[in-house]
Amino acid sequence: MLTLDLPAEPYWLDLPRGVRVEIRPVTTAVMAAAQAAAARRLAAIRVADPDLDPDMSRGLSFAFLVKALARHAVTAWEGVGDSGGKPLPLSSEAVERLMDLDDIAAAFWDRATAPVAVVAAEGNG
Repeated sequence: MLTLDLPAEPYWLDLPRGVRVEIRPVTTAVMAAAQAAAARRLAAIRVADPDLDPDMSRGLSFAFLVKALARHAVTAWEGVGDSGGKPLPLSSEAVERLMDLDDIAAAFWDRATAPVAVVAAEGNG
């Protein structure tokens, strides 16, 4: 039996380096918006560079997807500061810069999509 035990309210994720982000649940709408934004960015790069290396294309595709998901899902954060150590206000640009850090991006993706992955795995049993 499939158990629909997905979060309904925003919740906090602990990420590496002492960063915490609050995210809205990763619903179909949030994921579809992220996928559309990532696809547009990759398409623009492919137009500019039709000979883009396939491995780089895959890497950019994932990077753009993680950044777009973070932009659409992150509602608050802690542990993110500027070069002077002052807390950095949440903005789309700052979220993208945070997701440029490989360990942060990988942990964010794994933890943000985990509730959906658990339900999907249950449905495949």
